[in-house]
Amino acid sequence: MEHNQPHQTSIDSFSRRDFLKASSFLSLATFFKESQGAPNNANRSLSSQSPNLIFLNLDQLSHMALSCHGNSYVNTPNIDRLAERSVNFSKSYTPDPICCPARASWATSRFPSENNVVKNNRPLRNDLPDYGQWLGENGYQTLHIGKWHVPGRSLDNSFQLVPHSSHPQGEYGDNLIALSFEAFLNNRDKRRPFFAQIGLMNPHDCGNAARKAKHSFPFEELKHQLPPYPPNFNYDKREPEFLKKMHNGLIKFTEDWTEENWGHQAWMYYRMVEMVDANVGYILSILESSSDYENTVIIFSSDHGDANGYHRMLFKDNFYDTSSRVPTFVSFPKAFKKGRIDDSHLVSGLDFFPTFCDYAGIKPPDDLKGKSLKPLVENTAVQWRKYLHAQSKVQGRMVVDKQYKYIRYYGSSTRQLFDLLNDPYETKNLAFDARYKSHCKRLENEIDRHEATLENVASELINV
Repeated sequence: MEHNQPHQTSIDSFSRRDFLKASSFLSLATFFKESQGAPNNANRSLSSQSPNLIFLNLDQLSHMALSCHGNSYVNTPNIDRLAERSVNFSKSYTPDPICCPARASWATSRFPSENNVVKNNRPLRNDLPDYGQWLGENGYQTLHIGKWHVPGRSLDNSFQLVPHSSHPQGEYGDNLIALSFEAFLNNRDKRRPFFAQIGLMNPHDCGNAARKAKHSFPFEELKHQLPPYPPNFNYDKREPEFLKKMHNGLIKFTEDWTEENWGHQAWMYYRMVEMVDANVGYILSILESSSDYENTVIIFSSDHGDANGYHRMLFKDNFYDTSSRVPTFVSFPKAFKKGRIDDSHLVSGLDFFPTFCDYAGIKPPDDLKGKSLKPLVENTAVQWRKYLHAQSKVQGRMVVDKQYKYIRYYGSSTRQLFDLLNDPYETKNLAFDARYKSHCKRLENEIDRHEATLENVASELINV
């Protein structure tokens, strides 16, 4: 969190930080002006009214970690403001609860088993177009700023990149990401609409905070801000072998932690959420003050969540809601000013690519696994999915319907079934209850049916 610092002298009103900001902005503005050139592969069928498209994504933001979703231990006024003017899909899940597989699924609208990114640093298939390539080839000016994290895919043919010496794919700090977008918006090619993939880095770095949480909370005057144990801290310990092993490691790591230590960890995570919220606010304010605002579709989401003490866990890579359920908003000021909550439709990160194509009026590639969210945003009657699927090479498969979540783990006969309506914190595994045998069978069969429809190019890695 930032703290106001007194000015040294009156002459310092233009601070070193202001100078660095101005110089960075000027250099970026020069870059965008010099790199505009003539439109390549411009699709003449694009209308002058074709909307601009922004995919604003965060790293490791849980659905539960926003004040607009009822969390009183964090304050996210800028994300909340976006939510208020968006369709807020409350039943939104990641395709895979870990970074690279989730992001590759965004970019291709194909499951990790199909696009080959079944784990971090596994390269994306060369023959699958990503959303930057596809929209660029159909007339859009495409821009990438910030975190990409899709291995094996050079961005040069998909996006216009902001050069930076520290990272060849432009992965740099959130403050510079916001400034880069500002420079782009003020100097972009006005002859065609744009698609901007803006990947903010945080609150991902909360992972580093856990190493410090063993120590007592250093700010005595702020102890009243520490969150208590979450309501499902004492979880159902009848878990599959994989989760037991994970939990045993975490319990050993945190065995001497007190409620204060766990509160310290959660407090730091929420402060990082607030810092990235400030950068979201800067990006939104720049867009709102521009002539592009009314005609810009924004999708806001995160690759996965963070356990943050729920189920006595930390970090990600599990199918519990704190890691697998993510915020997803769609905003389009030209079409609507006031948003609403959609709590009935199951939404996946696979849906973003076809949604962008739908709004752009561009035919999507064949065999995408996602569905356009545009009909849901516009309240148009449409046949929607009854089941939502997610994958994990490490864990197994997850399926969700309107009430239940079912998880099948690799190398274990133990399954998990949770009633999300009556047990939202996932504390009671109903797979042990004979009364729910039919639900388990139905959802087990649904996983098998769904798997049979996939092009499992990475099946040798999936079948553990």
